[in-house]
Amino acid sequence: MPEHNRVPEHNRVLVIRHEVCSELGFLEAELRQNSIPFRYLDTVLGETLTEPITDYSHLIILGGAMSAFEDEEYPFLRYEFGLIEEAIAQTVPTLGICLGSQILANVLGARVYRGENGREAGWCEVKLKPAAQHDPVFQGLPEQFRVFQSHQDTFEIPQGCVHLAFSDRYPSQAFRYQQHVWAIQFHLEMNEAALKSCGAVIEQELEDSKITDTTLEQMLAEARSHEPLVRPLADRFMQQFIGLTQGVAV
Repeated sequence: MPEHNRVPEHNRVLVIRHEVCSELGFLEAELRQNSIPFRYLDTVLGETLTEPITDYSHLIILGGAMSAFEDEEYPFLRYEFGLIEEAIAQTVPTLGICLGSQILANVLGARVYRGENGREAGWCEVKLKPAAQHDPVFQGLPEQFRVFQSHQDTFEIPQGCVHLAFSDRYPSQAFRYQQHVWAIQFHLEMNEAALKSCGAVIEQELEDSKITDTTLEQMLAEARSHEPLVRPLADRFMQQFIGLTQGVAV
């Protein structure tokens, strides 16, 4: 089998970070429980892979304060675009979260832009579309739930993708490409610890968006109350995502 087409013998997850404070949060539990190794790749610090992307069984792309269309200002994004294109072509199961979802939309040819409805921030309601009921990763999740959000950029659903979730403020909340790529605008991984870790980034986003009726302290308090409800959703979602294998594209 050619080097670039080989499938890893065991699960091994690559996680791209755009903020060094970011972490997998709730999504890490499934990996720890099953002794699945994962590696953070800090592209924002100039890190690149020296091994083929197919050495990894799964790819996760986390959020960040920059925009997917700011690749001239943040040239490391161009490296990411190429890496993600290769992962998609090699049917590596891929998940993009927040900025990661916008990058996936961009790579798949859709428009990513600054939304006109203001920043969606805090614990917001997300609703699943009927297609999510039979989706390999979303199946079994409730039709609506509250989950952390912090974004104003949004995207059009790429051509040929399945629209899976929406919110009242921004309709593009999740989509699937073929049977191995998922994009979620919301932060299913976010718990109190992950939120606190990136507290300075969140506070700067609130200031930049001129939001004064929501504070980091309020978000942390809400995180504590929402965690018991979000944790089982994140566990199920991650269990189903990690259960995917390469070579399932349709």
